[in-house]
Order: sequence, then structure tokens, then C-alpha cells
Amino acid sequence: MIKKIILTVTALVITVFYFYYNPAVQSFGPPCLIHKTTGLYCWGCGGQRAFHALLHGEFGRAFQDNALIFLVLPLLGLVLYAELFDDVRPFHYLRRRWVVLLAVGIFFLFTIIRNLNGFDFLIPTN
Repeated sequence: MIKKIILTVTALVITVFYFYYNPAVQSFGPPCLIHKTTGLYCWGCGGQRAFHALLHGEFGRAFQDNALIFLVLPLLGLVLYAELFDDVRPFHYLRRRWVVLLAVGIFFLFTIIRNLNGFDFLIPTN
């Protein structure tokens, strides 16, 4: 029971925080080490800005900041649902080898494509 309360409160606090905190205006946390050292964008670059934009209904801006937000958030929601309602079925699917390999492949492919010239719509803007 305490685990469910902690998960719910944590999810709500994170959501409220990113609703009011605009990562495009204020800097919070360390910079991306991959981007800082190589100049390339990793799969997570722009994720905070995308989450903030999504919470404000700015779907186009969220897609532009980091398109993976539309894949990651439903997966996190599914995991949160499974944890809160003691439903193990989502974990059976998420732990399958082909699902993990597909997710890793999507992350790598997304990272490569967003760093190619001509795919500027996949690069986060400040």
C-alpha cells in the first residue's frame, strides 16, 4: 500500500513540477554529457521540454523537441498502471526479448536520424 502511495505522489509531483517549470527558459540538472562532449543529440535530449509542451497541449512543439515522448509516456503509464493495480500482464509483454530489442532499436535509430542533416525537425530547439 505504501509503495502505491509513493508511486502516485511521485508521478503527480513530477507532472506538476514540469507543468510549471519550463526547461526551455530555466536550466535544471546537469547538461547532457553526450551532447556536451560530441555535439550530437542523444535519444533523451529535449525530453524535458517535450514533456512540458505536452502538458500544455502543444503537441507539435512536443514532437519537435523529442518525438520519443509519444512512445515513452504511454510505456511509463502502462508500467505505473501495472504497479498501482497489481496487474502483471504488461510486464509479461514488456519483458519479451523482441519488445526490448525493438525499443532499443527505435532509440538507436531515432538518435541516428535526428543527428543527420535534413532532419532538423527531430532536433530540439531552445
